[in-house]
Amino acid sequence: MLNFKKIAIALVFSCLFFAVDKLSYIYPIGDLNITPWNPPAALEVLFLFWAGNSWMTWVYLTLGLSDSLVRGTLFLSPAVVLGNAVLVTCYAAIALTLRWTLAGRTALRNRHDVFLLGAVILCGALFTAMAYVGTQTWIGVLSTHDFLGAVHRFFIGDLLGLMVLLPLFFVAADKRRHMQYLQMFRSVLFWVLMLGLAICLWLIFSLPIEDQMKYFFSLFFVLGLIAATYSLPGATLVAALIQLPLVFSATRVGVQPADLMDMQIVMLSLSLTGLIIGTVVDERLRTEERLRDSLQLVAAGELAGSLAHELHQPMSALSAYAESALMLTELQKEKMTDAQQTQLVTMLRNVVNEALRATDIVRGLRSYFISGASSLQDTSVTHLVDECVARFAHKAAKADVALVTVYTHHEDHVLVDRVQISTALGNLLKNAIDASPSGAQVTVRVNADEKQMLSIRVIDQGTLLDADAADQVFRPFYSKKKDGLGLGLSVSRSLVENNGGVLRYQAHPEKCFQILLPLGDCVDE
Repeated sequence: MLNFKKIAIALVFSCLFFAVDKLSYIYPIGDLNITPWNPPAALEVLFLFWAGNSWMTWVYLTLGLSDSLVRGTLFLSPAVVLGNAVLVTCYAAIALTLRWTLAGRTALRNRHDVFLLGAVILCGALFTAMAYVGTQTWIGVLSTHDFLGAVHRFFIGDLLGLMVLLPLFFVAADKRRHMQYLQMFRSVLFWVLMLGLAICLWLIFSLPIEDQMKYFFSLFFVLGLIAATYSLPGATLVAALIQLPLVFSATRVGVQPADLMDMQIVMLSLSLTGLIIGTVVDERLRTEERLRDSLQLVAAGELAGSLAHELHQPMSALSAYAESALMLTELQKEKMTDAQQTQLVTMLRNVVNEALRATDIVRGLRSYFISGASSLQDTSVTHLVDECVARFAHKAAKADVALVTVYTHHEDHVLVDRVQISTALGNLLKNAIDASPSGAQVTVRVNADEKQMLSIRVIDQGTLLDADAADQVFRPFYSKKKDGLGLGLSVSRSLVENNGGVLRYQAHPEKCFQILLPLGDCVDE
């Protein structure tokens, strides 16, 4: 079945490719794709990253048609047929590597992602340059004397095109950064800095080509200010905008390829500087965000500690009253039938048990929020899970959701705070039931995971979390529920981590929240 959306985007890609290829076809070596600036390479990588390598044929045909329209070369000439096949294969390999290294995410979230992107671009551009120029040399289009010079020019052109456009795409495509862009465009300071950048560019490119290099340092100053103020969104946007006057300047009479190559190398250094500064500032902003989350959690902990102190006495009184009611029932049993007596005793005993359990929870959470203390004890995971599932059986039945437990583990005992882990697991079960449609199933699967960890997965059949929600679901006060406080998962993760474990969300192979707890051998270490 045809995907008309993809076809429409593919047509837009081809039209954009023709326009950009025409604009950047400056000082080529022969009629080949060897120019000092090659942004079409980034367009090919981005399209294949988004559409998948099944669209390599479309990219190949687009590249061949562009050669005919822009360069006037024959579509079926050996240089075009073999050269374009090499290019498309290399760019598809870069796109595939990016999908693998970034796990399919169209976002740069930390310095590790930025480093991986830079490494893939550097290695991919160098390999592509050597493969393409080597192919043209092998079929006789280029002489062996021109090999190194052609590789150098092709490498710089591809590297600059990829290094400018790919970070811009990955930052702009991140939904979490849309608010950053909105705040940046609304800022008066941003437009003042952009005006300063425009003045610098006008002054530099109005000079003779031999004098332009002397004043490029001013661009580093302006770009550094924008990157330090607006992090990656500002740095990547400005790095791309600076390329436009460079292209128009290169078309002027008297500009030599060697001068243009020097300018491109400076521009590459400029883009890398902005990317590094933006990444450092971005890390600082994320650290501040985590600090705010921690402070919010501390405030919630103080509130919880205060509530625990206030609730401790009423819970103790409730338990005492229930015990007294049981004693009175014994005295009045001759006035009731056996069935009535059994039912009343059972109900009162449940009240006593739940009151005692609530008291333990309040006491345990109070100790945790005040001092972070844990009362570690040898605990049967099977018994703990069964107990939690039994507590939520009534809620699941009312929601028409089936609760299922699956045990495939051998080592059943872990050293944890029973109250804390039970509270965390209870939160997960409650959320899973709330997220499941009527007639669905919630499965608790326990098995031994890698690295001597015991895995407890709470699997539901609700809607998968989108990328933005998955990133923020453990943040304090983040909730999409109408009456939710947004503290359940945040507190649950803190409780699990306080016991040396891990709580994480997984979308594949099935939607679940997973608790990983250290087994005995791991704890001993």
